[in-house]
Amino acid sequence: MTLLALLLALTGFACLALGMDRHHRDTFGALPGPRQKRRFRALGWLGIAGAVACSLVAWGIAYGVVAAFGVLAVGAAVPLLWLSYRTAPNARPSPRAPQSPDS
Repeated sequence: MTLLALLLALTGFACLALGMDRHHRDTFGALPGPRQKRRFRALGWLGIAGAVACSLVAWGIAYGVVAAFGVLAVGAAVPLLWLSYRTAPNARPSPRAPQSPDS
């Protein structure tokens, strides 16, 4: 049940990331439509809720809350690292980034 919670959290956070314009464009090369963004966001929140529910069922209330936080942390770290390292060669500077004095 904990493995299922981890997979749901991973999928949920990946869907939430793909519901954002920048991450969707970086991954697929095109912006998502409004319906597609809503779908990704809904699937993301369902995945996170499912991960918490699985943790609570598997571990009980007392340990399930702690397990859910751990599962959610690991589930969020994987898409974060994947998106960070996948887009690093094409990184764009922030529009608000300070300019160096020698530029």
